[in-house]
Amino acid sequence: MAPLSFQVNEYYAQISELVPGLYICGVTGLSSANMKAFRIELIVNATREVPNLKSLGQIQRMKLWVEDTTDEDLFPHFDIVADQIHAVIQDRGAVLVHCVAGVSRSAAICLAYLLKYRTRSLRAAYHLMCSKRPMVRPNLSFWRQLIHYEQQIKRNVGSVRIVRDEAQPDKLLPDVYLKNVIPDQLSRPLSPTNATDAAQIVPKLFSNESAPVTQPPSSRHRRNSSGGSARVKFVPVLGVLTEMAAESAA
Repeated sequence: MAPLSFQVNEYYAQISELVPGLYICGVTGLSSANMKAFRIELIVNATREVPNLKSLGQIQRMKLWVEDTTDEDLFPHFDIVADQIHAVIQDRGAVLVHCVAGVSRSAAICLAYLLKYRTRSLRAAYHLMCSKRPMVRPNLSFWRQLIHYEQQIKRNVGSVRIVRDEAQPDKLLPDVYLKNVIPDQLSRPLSPTNATDAAQIVPKLFSNESAPVTQPPSSRHRRNSSGGSARVKFVPVLGVLTEMAAESAA
């Protein structure tokens, strides 16, 4: 099997700390240097297509084997993974949850944890996450499952509603998206027509050498790590290239 690598917008390579001890990123943030810098003790791999990389060292793994599709059932994972994340953090460890872009699958898993252990509602969990990682956009099906999860564990009618987009009446979306302000300059997915720009912002390969090392926030800055940063619109994964067979041992 040929090696596998992913082209992902470089912005998603950043590792974001959602709450102390819980981090989220895309595949291009996976490097042994980052694992050491953030003292990661558990990696939750919320993908089917990305292997558990041996190069990251002897770190406990959870692989969920899920796809970012509207027919994927993520609900059965919410409680199990949330409890495992909580156990590691309670023991003063750190957890990294990733998918390919750090936008949909991994975001849904982190929202389930935040909802169960950190916030009073799904809406509050989303706003907390968005303040730390503005590009998070779980797919609509994951939102429906999260709403059901909130109703189940909080025993309420749910704090998030699925509504119609006024600009596109045939499109449904969670109402938490309605007030987001998103700069237009980052709204376009990269394409052959802007390949020059793509070459400047897309890492060449999925490898430790290409994965940028994100500096862990100092304790002095953790509470306001997002500062006044502008929110940005989700730019989808650009494409799947090839998988590293040597690394594909789960």
